[in-house]
Parts: sequence; C-alpha cells; structure tokens
Amino acid sequence: MNIKGNTYKHLDFLIVDVICLIAGFLLAYVLRVSDFNGLLNSIPYKLLLLFEIAVCIVVTFFSQPHKNILKRGYVQEIKAVVTYTFSSYFLLIMVLFVTKSSSVYSRAAVGMTYLFSGVFTYIFRQLLKFYINKKSVRSIENSNQKMLIITDNKNLKGTIDKINSYNYDMYEIIGLCILDKDRKGEQIDKYQVIANKDDVMSYVCVNWVDEVYFAMDYSKIPQEMIKGLAVAGITTNVRLSKIADLEGRQQSVKKIFNSTVVNSSIPQRTNLQRFLKRALDILGGIVGSVITLMLTIVIGPIMYSKSPGPIFYKQERIGQNGRRFYMYKFRSMVMNADALKKDLMAQNRIKDGMMFKIKDDPRIIPGIGHFIRKTSLDEFPQFFNVLLGDMSLVGTRPPTVDEWEKYELEHRIRMAIKPGITGMWQVNGRSKITDFNKVIEYDTQYINNWSLALDIEILIKTVLLLFSKREDEAM
Repeated sequence: MNIKGNTYKHLDFLIVDVICLIAGFLLAYVLRVSDFNGLLNSIPYKLLLLFEIAVCIVVTFFSQPHKNILKRGYVQEIKAVVTYTFSSYFLLIMVLFVTKSSSVYSRAAVGMTYLFSGVFTYIFRQLLKFYINKKSVRSIENSNQKMLIITDNKNLKGTIDKINSYNYDMYEIIGLCILDKDRKGEQIDKYQVIANKDDVMSYVCVNWVDEVYFAMDYSKIPQEMIKGLAVAGITTNVRLSKIADLEGRQQSVKKIFNSTVVNSSIPQRTNLQRFLKRALDILGGIVGSVITLMLTIVIGPIMYSKSPGPIFYKQERIGQNGRRFYMYKFRSMVMNADALKKDLMAQNRIKDGMMFKIKDDPRIIPGIGHFIRKTSLDEFPQFFNVLLGDMSLVGTRPPTVDEWEKYELEHRIRMAIKPGITGMWQVNGRSKITDFNKVIEYDTQYINNWSLALDIEILIKTVLLLFSKREDEAM
C-alpha cells in the first residue's frame, strides 16, 4: 500500500492545504462569529480548527488528492479541489454529528471555512505547481509525452535497458522502429515494433507522436528522416554533440534515459508563457461560454423550427500532435450534411481536398444557418473546447479526420501546437485563400513567431473583422 509514500512525496502540497484551511477558518470566523481576540478565548472553536486539520490529514491519506497533481490541468485541478473540499466538509459534519457538537458552532462559519479554503487551495496549489514545474526536470511539458524510439539492432538491447531504468514514466513509449532490419510486428521486452525504415515516416504523419528519440549513431541516421521530422514539426532527440541547423528550430542539450541528446524542436514557450496563454484561454473561454449559453436560448428554438434535430453539432477533429477530440459548433447545416459532403467534393475550392470550402453550400439551413455562419455565431460553442483544453483561443484550425489523412509531412507542422478558434490565416483573408500552402505559410509564421502580444493582436483583428462583416451586411 503506497498511500504513505504518495503523501510524503507531496508533503509540500499537504502543508499548503493545511495553511489554506487555517486561512479559510480564520476568515470565516472573523466574518461570522467574532474577531481574533474572541478566537483566542474560545476553546470550542480552537478544538474545531484542530478537528478540521485532522480531517484534512485523514482525507489526504485515504483519498490521495495529490496523486498526479503535477500532471493535472487547470480544469482537472478545479475538479480535484472541489472533490477534496467536499470530502473534508462531509467528514467534518459526520464527526460533529456523531459527537453531538454540531449545535455549538455556526453552520455558516463552517460552510464558509470550506468555501474560502477551497478557493485558497486552488490558487496556491497552482502557484506551487508553477514553481515546481519551473525548477523540476520532470516538468509537465514532458509528462506523458508519446515517444517513438528509432534505433538499430546494435543499440536495441542497451536502449531498452536504459528506457526501463531511467524513464520514470516521463514518456509513454508508443513503440520501436528498427532501421537496419525489418522486425515490424515483433514484441521486444514490453515494446512493440510498429514501423520499419520504409514506413516510419508514414506512421508519424498520421499517428499521435510528440517526440522521436534516435538511439543510435548519428552517422547511421538517414538525413532525410531528420529533415522530414523537422518539417512535420515533431520534436527530435539525437545522441550526439550537434546536428545540422534547421530553419526555425530550437536546439538544446538535455538528458534522456541517462544519455545526452541534442533536442531539436519548434520554438518552445517558457513555463510563464504557457501559464499566461492558458490563463487568457480560461478567461476568454468563460466569457465565450456564457455568451454561448445566452445565444442558445435565442438560436436554439429558431434552429429547431427550421430543421428539427440537435442544436449543437459535434465533429471529430485532429488536435495537437494527432490527438483526436470532438469540436462543438451550433448546427448550421441539415442533419445529413456529412453524408452529402462526398457528393460536393468536386466543387471544393481548396485543391487536393486538404480543406473543404465551396460557394453557396446547399447543405446550409436557409435563413438561420446562413446568418450564424456569416456572423460566425456558429463558432461560439468552441469556447467549451477552449475550457476543456482541447483548443486555444488562437492557434491553427483543427482538420477533420479525412483531411488529416491526406496530409504530407510538411502539412503536419500545423498540428505541432494546440488548435485555435481563430488564427493567423483567418485574419489575413480567410475566405479568399484557396491555396492550402498559403495556409501552411501563415500557420508556420505564427508558430515560429508566437508571443502573447501576437495572440492579443489576432484576437483584436478577429473582433474587428466580425463587426466589419456585420456592417457590410447592414449596408
């Protein structure tokens, strides 16, 4: 039983939780019972505070609220804090009921204690995680990254031994590729050989791969493979002193499986930059979700009267590094729109079918469907995706599954970052762009030059474009 080990592992978070509980108790006491002098003379409330601290520790030991805490996102942490707070509150109420002492204390003060402490706990847990992730080698950036191992027979056994000894669950090894012999389909130790030299690039093009680790001599690695991975926006790790400079790539040296590698990747954001971007997403996601709910009240009945069926439409899309998720929109088309799409592909204005855009789409619901598409109101439910963490406010547009399957390596770089509701190419002539390579150019420009200021600039341009379209329609 590893409860003890897990708790001591995160003793810092337990201390933070206790401090936040005490802070919540003191604030509730001052607001509902008396001042601090009154607390100094109140034995019952001193005992209550001790009870609450004891309950906090008991809940921590048995429910393990800090398990995988460094890997939790903002929304997951909210759920964890709410669960932890309610568990503590419920257990305290049971203790007070059994000891027949509930009438001694202010119910409002007890409830406010856990309300305040819950808020404090969430805030200070996030601050502590931010600090730890900034200093720790095992940052969230590397947690659960899906890694493909590319090696040869000479280095195979030593590589597997190092992975088993030094991985520490930092990476999820999705499989092996052995370049100098076709062993595809074999099971080696606990890892599957999922590709060979001839089809490995096809594999990474259509599957979820965050990083590739070359566990072999650099001189034996095909240069076209390294360049192909760079073009695709996949982070590569090579065991050598230096690799050739590649345009738009950041290079750094780090340790993987106790070996020194040169890490080559697209420009990476700092922990602070990631924190600020996610904070902007959460703020915008909350505001956008509230507006979406209000729009639903108006759009929903009209939509249903014109075309009975669900108000919201969900479609499987491809997100960052091949992750699949469901993107939400207000339904602006007839119920069998996806089936009709195949018959309309001949009218697609985007060559090679890399995206789908046609003029006067007959699948759109007359009236309300055209209106919400022209005003972009159909996009608002995507704010739910932003809150869930599947999307960002600003990024690259997520392709459909059939579009993704047509991607070449140079197209895959679009998915090296989290997709967004709006982005660089949307504010630079979205409806006028029919060349998919131009879309790739804008997306690559955004990826290589990202900053929080650029995100804000794109958001402002997006709002201005929306209002300009409405003014054009009114004229």
